[in-house]
Amino acid sequence: MLEKLRKPPAVHNWVKNIRLRRDETAFALHNFAINPPRTSLLAAVSICIQVVVDEISLEQAIKCAKGIKDPASSERAQWIVRAFHKKATDNGWEGIQVFRDMVEFYPVSAGVRVPVKPSFVINDNGRLVPYFLICWAKMDLSYYQRRVLSTLITEAILSLEEFEGSDAVVVCTPVAPYSKKERNVFSWKVSEVPTLNAEEKQTLFDRYAGAMADAEKMLIESLG
Repeated sequence: MLEKLRKPPAVHNWVKNIRLRRDETAFALHNFAINPPRTSLLAAVSICIQVVVDEISLEQAIKCAKGIKDPASSERAQWIVRAFHKKATDNGWEGIQVFRDMVEFYPVSAGVRVPVKPSFVINDNGRLVPYFLICWAKMDLSYYQRRVLSTLITEAILSLEEFEGSDAVVVCTPVAPYSKKERNVFSWKVSEVPTLNAEEKQTLFDRYAGAMADAEKMLIESLG
């Protein structure tokens, strides 16, 4: 569990555990380590990426979702894929194969680097635009957490030569209001959410380092 704590998850999952207070951040990190998500969204995300990069049809995407072994994950993926496929088709999203395995690592503490990996990259009139897909049932990132996310994406990805002058897009597929299963799809541009300044970043790093130390102590104590 300690190793898991020191190896951050994907950037959006890491950001979800970041709080404005050290004690709340430590509790979130500890809770994530001992109570990881019971089901994974990786399969659903992978199918959505195939929709954009491989241009598979809705029928093919649903077939892939039905092939997921875990029944709950399979049903969830089918709802996500239906909503995402319509959005991708309506917007004409066509991904670029060459960036499929791209990942950069953003240092946030000594020996701790957060993986920042675009879900897919689109050529928008000659400009390469990285997209980050988040398939949570509820999009509940605070404004501060969105700022942290924008900061990591901007500095880890948009600073690269390939994306010079580009923006990035975060796409979310939360459960629709007044529904238990149907998904909505909405997005925002990273440039719409201001990044942290140098002082705010240092405060974040210091708070995170302290929270990590606290979370490790909590884990050691809980493991006896």
